[in-house]
Amino acid sequence: MDHLRAAIIDDDDEILDLIEQILKEEDIETRRYARAEKFLADIRKRSFDIIITDLVLPGMSGLDLLNELNSRGMDIPVVIITGYASLDSAIEAVNRGAFYYIKKPFNIEEIRFVINRLRQRMDTLEAMRSLQDQVSALEQRLEAKTAENSEADPLPLPFDLLQSSMDAGKAIAAIEYLGRLKSDGLISDKEFGEYKGKILKRVI
Repeated sequence: MDHLRAAIIDDDDEILDLIEQILKEEDIETRRYARAEKFLADIRKRSFDIIITDLVLPGMSGLDLLNELNSRGMDIPVVIITGYASLDSAIEAVNRGAFYYIKKPFNIEEIRFVINRLRQRMDTLEAMRSLQDQVSALEQRLEAKTAENSEADPLPLPFDLLQSSMDAGKAIAAIEYLGRLKSDGLISDKEFGEYKGKILKRVI
């Protein structure tokens, strides 16, 4: 995984210094901002994997920033940090889509816990994308196989073959057809043997 990139937004330099130090120890690239408006101006030319922001900021608040990101369709995990914590504000932040909520004063392990959760989330999303790619590839192969089969000369279905007599040429073609069905896993070895025996009995 490439280095994670974090934006830290707080008007308190000591808080910025502390969070920045913790993130650097976690091998995360950081960029710091004193106001949410400056961050929004910068995000047009930079990308971030996580945003850690104070709830109360000069101008736009942390919740306002969360709303703005949502309105732009930007799915970036946002962590809200505040010294004015209350149950109501925590619930409101989560309801608006916050990734996590931390109350001041916080400790180093809380920040590390959030980073571990972020990495787990990214690993899960990557696994989901990989699975979706595999499903898409299988669907394309199935469509191509279906188109290929539809363009080939149609052979009678086993049920039709068992209802009428046939010459040796038709019997061979029918048995080959059954062999392909068996290879594709559409009929079992036992069914193949039963169909083959019945076809051979009807050879003129």
